[in-house]
Amino acid sequence: MTNKKLNNVKQTIGFFSMTISWTLMNILNSIYITLEDGKADDSGVIIFWSGLFIVVSWAIFIIFPLSKLDHNRKLFQPIFFTIISSVYGVLTYSIIVGGIFQSLELVLMFLPQAFVVGLSFGLSYSFLIKSKRLIELLNGKPVSRGIFFLAPAFVLVFFLWFLPLIAPNLVYRFMPDAIRQEIVIKTIPKFNVGDEIKPLKKALPGYLDHIKNGSGNMSASMENFAFVIQVHCGKIIRLEYGKSQLEIDGTIYGKLQEKPCL
Repeated sequence: MTNKKLNNVKQTIGFFSMTISWTLMNILNSIYITLEDGKADDSGVIIFWSGLFIVVSWAIFIIFPLSKLDHNRKLFQPIFFTIISSVYGVLTYSIIVGGIFQSLELVLMFLPQAFVVGLSFGLSYSFLIKSKRLIELLNGKPVSRGIFFLAPAFVLVFFLWFLPLIAPNLVYRFMPDAIRQEIVIKTIPKFNVGDEIKPLKKALPGYLDHIKNGSGNMSASMENFAFVIQVHCGKIIRLEYGKSQLEIDGTIYGKLQEKPCL
């Protein structure tokens, strides 16, 4: 195999390892935020900025070293390379974010995520680059290289699109704000006046937690959806929704909830 082809294979495996690390970091970050705060607020922002960080760090700090280093050295043994990559990931992140934003607080805030990216990259790359079968496959079939190159995107698509599609209630808390809104928009119209409130609260875990003891109300307006709901005695007694606040009466009528439970 020529040096040029070998470098192309290195870059393909390297970029795959970087993107799978980015995907894993964002999934773990969403889970962590949800466990801490009850829902993954701002995870969409983190996905965007961490993706930008991955591209910049790859272009500046990864491409050149991977093409020049001898992969037969002890450095690329899984244990050594994973440790070095973890430290390298933290330093790379600190240089980029510290240099752009000049904020020690911001650098320290996301340092654990940078460590996870570095660790998972080192572990993934050090194992994959030792696979002769994988190297031969990537060198011999450009189509296989393209599929392998894009494979991490399928993991994120599975997490951010497929799971919310088939099990929205299970992943609702873990989704970025925009996806949670889409789940709300699709879920609210499935219910009607007279329905029990418990199934709706179960479908949107955490969203209607302020409706306690079977009584409460809520009015919300989003970019292309608005609704108002009133609950009394464990049942929905009023529900209006539309494409905007102008299509509904968002007033909360207190007298509706003064009636005794039957």
